[in-house]
Amino acid sequence: MEDDKKPNLNSDGDKKKREGSPMAMAGIGFEFVASILLFVVGGYYLDEYLKTSPLWLLVGFFFGFGFSFYSLIKKAKENE
Repeated sequence: MEDDKKPNLNSDGDKKKREGSPMAMAGIGFEFVASILLFVVGGYYLDEYLKTSPLWLLVGFFFGFGFSFYSLIKKAKENE
């Protein structure tokens, strides 16, 4: 009965989340989408302010996508 309450430990003995858990994957997906949206919304408002539509919206999309992809690769290397 008490074995059910043991924390999940990885091979190093740390109390880290399992890399393949559904919640970890959902968190990575949320971070990916949220980063892109943040940069796109920032680009949209910058376009509205500077009257340069759609320049900064597109720049924001590509920066957001690049940042998200970089973050995804960084997390993948940490979990190796």
